[in-house]
Amino acid sequence: MKYVSRSLFQYVFDSSALIDIERRRFVRHLRKRYDEVILPEKVSEEVKQPRSPLKNFLDNHPQVIIPFSSAEEDRYLEIRGQPGIDDGEAAAITLAISRNLPLVIGDKKGRSKAENHGISCLSWQKFLEGYYP
Repeated sequence: MKYVSRSLFQYVFDSSALIDIERRRFVRHLRKRYDEVILPEKVSEEVKQPRSPLKNFLDNHPQVIIPFSSAEEDRYLEIRGQPGIDDGEAAAITLAISRNLPLVIGDKKGRSKAENHGISCLSWQKFLEGYYP
């Protein structure tokens, strides 16, 4: 991996990465780089807990939550039907594939599933460091 200027890219986030960022109290880094963050609606629903820093982030930056196009909805349903892929993973994988964006994901099994779909993945730590896969 190489260091790249952050402002050139956007990243799709899976809930596992967001939860790890919140647990380690790094949500402030998301606030600084909100223009690089994309969440499918289903991931937003998974991480929006009352009075949580992530809920506060999402309430203040609703533009990071991206609805599916009709073509993406069809692809989501196809991916969701695969064994071992949950709603949030399927949604994040769908956006990453259809928009040709890297996926920030914390879960190793989920990362493997995403990579099987040809998606470039990186950890939340690498995102915070400014690396691009």
